[in-house]
Amino acid sequence: MTNKKFLFVYILMPVSVLVVFLFSLVIGSNGISFVDAVKALFGGADSNVTIIIKQIRFPRIIMACVSGAGLAVSGCVFQAVLRNPLADPLTLGISSGAAFGAAVAFVSGLATVTSFFIPFCTFAGMMISVLVVYLLSMQKRFDSNAMILSGVVVSYVFSSAVMLMFALSPANNVQVAFVWLMGNFSTFDERLLPFVTAIVLTGIIILSLAGNIINAVSLDREKSKTFGMDIEKIIKFLFLTASFVTAATVSTCGVIGFVGLMIPHTMRKIIGTNNVILIPASAFAGAVLLPLCDTLSRILFSPILIPVGIITSIIGGFFFICLLLKPKRE
Repeated sequence: MTNKKFLFVYILMPVSVLVVFLFSLVIGSNGISFVDAVKALFGGADSNVTIIIKQIRFPRIIMACVSGAGLAVSGCVFQAVLRNPLADPLTLGISSGAAFGAAVAFVSGLATVTSFFIPFCTFAGMMISVLVVYLLSMQKRFDSNAMILSGVVVSYVFSSAVMLMFALSPANNVQVAFVWLMGNFSTFDERLLPFVTAIVLTGIIILSLAGNIINAVSLDREKSKTFGMDIEKIIKFLFLTASFVTAATVSTCGVIGFVGLMIPHTMRKIIGTNNVILIPASAFAGAVLLPLCDTLSRILFSPILIPVGIITSIIGGFFFICLLLKPKRE
C-alpha cells in the first residue's frame, strides 16, 4: 500500500465522512446554523433545535452512514468473489427477498401491531432468499455464473410475489409498503440503530481483514487452489457475511439500490483492485454518498420527503449510462 493511497483512504476519506455528516446535520427545511447544531449535540441549544438535531437528524444521518458503508462493502465483496462487476445485493436477489418480507408485514397487518415486525419480516425474507441462492449455487459448486443466475431467478420470483400481494391488497397498505420499499430513513426504529451499527461495523472489519483472501479468491479458480485454499468454503463464508451485512441495513431502511454497484466501481478506478484497501475505501465512500443522497431527498421537494432509494437509482442510472458511453481505451 503506497503512502498516497494510505493517506487517501485513512485520512482524507474519514475527514470527508465527518464533513458530510456535519453538512447533513445543518442542511434541512429548518434553517439551523452550524454553531447551533453543534451546541444541540451537547445540549446547549434551544429545545426545538435540540429536538430536530438530536432526535431527528442525528440518528437519521448515522443510519445513512452505516447503511451506505454496509451496502458498498457488500457490493465490493460480491463483485470480487463472483468476478462480476454487476454483482450486488439487487442482482443476487437478496434485496428482493427483503422486499417480499416487508410486503408480508405490511399486507398482513403485522406492521401495525409493532414496528419491530417490519425489520423482523424483512430480515426473514432476505435470509430465505440468501438460503435459496446458496442452495441453488451449491449444486454448481458455487460457480460465479451460477450464483448470478440463481440471484436473478430468485429476484424475479420474489418480485412477482410482491406484485401479487400488492394487487390483492387494499390501496392504503400498498402505498405505505411501496414508500418503505423504495428505501428511506424517515420511519426506521431508532432503537435498532445500535444493533445495526454493531452488525455492519463487525462485518466490515471481518471483510476488511480478509482482503488478501478475497484477492486470492478473485483470481481464476485453478490459480486460487495453488495457494492451498478451500475455495468453496471461503466463498460460502464471504457470501454469507456480506449478505448478513446487507440484511442488517435493508431490513431497517428498505431497499436502496445502486450503492453497492456504483461505489466499488468508482473506488476501483481511483485506488485499484487490491481488496485490502478497496474494501475500507468503499465503506468510507458509501458513508459519504448515502448521507448526501438522503440530504438531497429531504430538501429537493421540501417539505415533502422523498425516499432516498429514488435518488440513488437516478444517480446510478446516469452513472452507468456514462460508463456505457465512455470510449474504450486502445
